Amino acid sequence: MSEIVRYVKGQDPDRDAWLTNFFTENHLAYETFPGEVASPEQLKFIVHLENEEIYYPCSDELFQAIIEKRADTVLTSAYIGIWTRLEKLVREVIADPYKQHYLLSLLTIKYNHETMHKIQLPGRIEKRLLGIFTTISEISRPLAVERELENKRVAAFLRSEAFERAFNSPEGLEITGDTTLTDIDLQLHLLRLRRLLQLSSMRPIWRQEQPPDIGTIRRAMNRPLVTPEWQWLCNWLRDVIAGRRQPCILWVGGRSGEIVFDLAILRMFMKIGIKVILAVKQDFYYHRVSFVDLLEDPTLDELIEDAHIIGDPKISKNELLRHLDSDNRFLIISDGTREPFNPLLTSVTYARAFKEADLVIYRNPGGRENISNHFQFTRDIVSIIPGDDGEVDILLKRHHPKAVRFSRAELRRMAQTLIDTVEEEKTRGKKIMFYSAIVGSIPGQLTTAKEILGVFVEYLRSSLHDVVIINPGEHFIEGMDADDIMYMWEIFQRSGNIDIWRFQSVDDIVKSFELMGRKVPPEWTGKDATYSTGCTKEMEIAIQIQKQYPEMQLIGPPYEKFQRRKEYGVGKLYDRTLA
Repeated sequence: MSEIVRYVKGQDPDRDAWLTNFFTENHLAYETFPGEVASPEQLKFIVHLENEEIYYPCSDELFQAIIEKRADTVLTSAYIGIWTRLEKLVREVIADPYKQHYLLSLLTIKYNHETMHKIQLPGRIEKRLLGIFTTISEISRPLAVERELENKRVAAFLRSEAFERAFNSPEGLEITGDTTLTDIDLQLHLLRLRRLLQLSSMRPIWRQEQPPDIGTIRRAMNRPLVTPEWQWLCNWLRDVIAGRRQPCILWVGGRSGEIVFDLAILRMFMKIGIKVILAVKQDFYYHRVSFVDLLEDPTLDELIEDAHIIGDPKISKNELLRHLDSDNRFLIISDGTREPFNPLLTSVTYARAFKEADLVIYRNPGGRENISNHFQFTRDIVSIIPGDDGEVDILLKRHHPKAVRFSRAELRRMAQTLIDTVEEEKTRGKKIMFYSAIVGSIPGQLTTAKEILGVFVEYLRSSLHDVVIINPGEHFIEGMDADDIMYMWEIFQRSGNIDIWRFQSVDDIVKSFELMGRKVPPEWTGKDATYSTGCTKEMEIAIQIQKQYPEMQLIGPPYEKFQRRKEYGVGKLYDRTLA
């Protein structure tokens, strides 16, 4: 890797200043735009970063050229492409001559201003200019008629008798005397998937009044697909069909027309036991399908009538998992952006969906360069787009080998192991105490918090007879974030095995420092469990559990004082108000 790709801060102040300028000018600096840009913790749901590694949403070559101030040629070419698309859009959509002229003049001014310094990423400029266009034109769904017609044509094609005959042809199945029914079942699913992917690369199906003739369709859908990437995907699906995994796929939808094929593929996936999360654009981005299209396009509305649409851009992990654990196999979300692929700007809901998925499939050609740069992700990614020759182009990006993933099943198993342990202790006549304390709620004090917790729990163990004390700090596994921790502990906490639930008090903290032979430092003075986001959530659970099990004792600060902390910063162990 080049020096710039593995950028190291602190070596050249001028270049570091230019780097900071790059992120602020592109509105990609979390410190400057915390309401728009993903926090480092949220970004790590998607991108695996080593130490102080800096993520940028563009190709390695473009980033290096920008940092070295030699990107004029590359950026100018990309900027011209943006203007060409935008000018064409305005002329197609705006009929009134005055308004068309006004918009083109305004956009020209903005375009010249944005492109002047040759530091703006093309995707960021295009997003801003499209925002101006949709705001000024007051057209919420530009190109809606054309896109709806494309979807309608594909839906009609998939219902046609000619398609049914060609699609259900056994051509390509390899059946011998030794072929089992399981083998045939696998071949059928893979053949259907391959045919749908091949057809989804045939733009004439939705761009022309009449689809290509049946001979052309047959040849296209039966073209061989023998790349290593396709074989990897086949092996992945083979494990699903064989029952070796019950996964969830995050499918990032593509363009109008193509999206109808996507939905047909997703239906096939659901039939073999795969849970599906479909992600679309938040706002208008040319022919890419957006959130509002799903609600207003009659063809799409009919095709997703049984899907559960999640409109909340900041859904919690527990809410998302409740949806995934329900009978509904089909969820739809927005990625939160109007750009091809930019993890720095995706919504919390999208980041959490990415983190919970077993495989991510992208259908957007524009995001290919950001997937294929040197960064590795926390999940396996398969990018499937139409090739230049009309065939299917597949890119496989394996997840980083160090990416830690705690599946729902693993977290439930960890909780169940603890439940089994305490139930065994209860049969021996012991009481179970759960100790809720500040762990990560004070930024920069995680090590001290664990030390305080460990010292005080050992003091309690030496003081109390036949009481098993559960110290959450002793069950922490490296790589777990606040989402994982709270999900696992809530399963244990709701099991009904806690006899005494103790919340850390000011006196507990004072005693801990006394046991360590130290004075209480200013950052810990007056602190107790009410300062902790996790403890606040646990107190709410404790109140609910006490209604089910009235004999459970609650010790610590009163419930009324647990009002300050309401919600974690994404991936953090402390409240978002402290971020």
